Amino acid sequence: MLMLTDGNIDNASARIRAIQYIPYFEKVGYSVHHIPRISRIPSGLIGKYTIFPLQKRWYFLKMVVAIVCGRWDMVYIQRIFISKYLLKILNKKVITIIYDFDDAIYISPKRPGIREKVANMVRYANSVIVSTEYLKPFCLLNGKTAEVIPSPVETDRIRASHKSIDHGQPVTIGWIGSPWTTQFLELVEKPLQMLAKKYRIRFLTVGAKPEYSLSGTDHTNKMWHFGDENEDLGRMDIGIMPLPDNEWTRMKGGYKLLQYLSAGIPCVASPVGINQSIIKPGENGYLAATEEEWYLFLEGLINDPELRSRLGSCGRRDAVELYSREICFKKLEKLLLK
Repeated sequence: MLMLTDGNIDNASARIRAIQYIPYFEKVGYSVHHIPRISRIPSGLIGKYTIFPLQKRWYFLKMVVAIVCGRWDMVYIQRIFISKYLLKILNKKVITIIYDFDDAIYISPKRPGIREKVANMVRYANSVIVSTEYLKPFCLLNGKTAEVIPSPVETDRIRASHKSIDHGQPVTIGWIGSPWTTQFLELVEKPLQMLAKKYRIRFLTVGAKPEYSLSGTDHTNKMWHFGDENEDLGRMDIGIMPLPDNEWTRMKGGYKLLQYLSAGIPCVASPVGINQSIIKPGENGYLAATEEEWYLFLEGLINDPELRSRLGSCGRRDAVELYSREICFKKLEKLLLK
């Protein structure tokens, strides 16, 4: 198998939806040759603007050579776009093409040509995998019935931490995400500020823009590090996922909710897209559509440690039984055997 990914191990989508499947592929008999589109992104400016562009060209050359000259049974493509010329070469060689993408990557006002690029990948693929039901209509428009496989969560790495029920301790409301998605926190800022006036709460953000802060709250903004995820999630008592309701957000895969569930944390999320399938109101979390609902659901969880514990336990069960890597790979393996 030739595996081509949009990013390297430090890219969340590439890591979660492709690279971390490699040991599972190998266990069932595949020999996997992985070529990412880019190297790991360096932290220094010199590396970022000199070495990184050269490495990017080198990886592109490796990809082209592998497609033109390699002898593969299958090419697993995660999110990237390949020219029609190279796709025709794979088709001519009768090589099975699997195309996987999460989120509505075909929607980008700044890149109007991207829609046709994604459509082209769907048309040439033998099988298409998406992260949510909401992405299937786009695939159908381009001649393919996509298989839905959620973005798996590493339930063996992200584990539930034991939290003693102490009514006197501050409750930590947490959010984990990326700098780009920091903007969605605006939806919950007022409820959080109101709650902070009445209750002893902490607000923890992981991976937000470095300059992000929320006045009127005991707020900590921490940089995201892969090795710290389990510890960071373990510091949270409640996890939140606010989202505006638009065409792009309805297609999101809900991965941060799966992280909260795996960590045994009750969730409060906007009722947008796949969130409505992941969250079972009153069982593993709540769906909040208005600022009033955000306030009331968070207040209820702040005041009831036993409720947090019960919802968190149910969430952990769902993560293991529905969204673990083992469960998701079984779905993927069935698709590959068709």
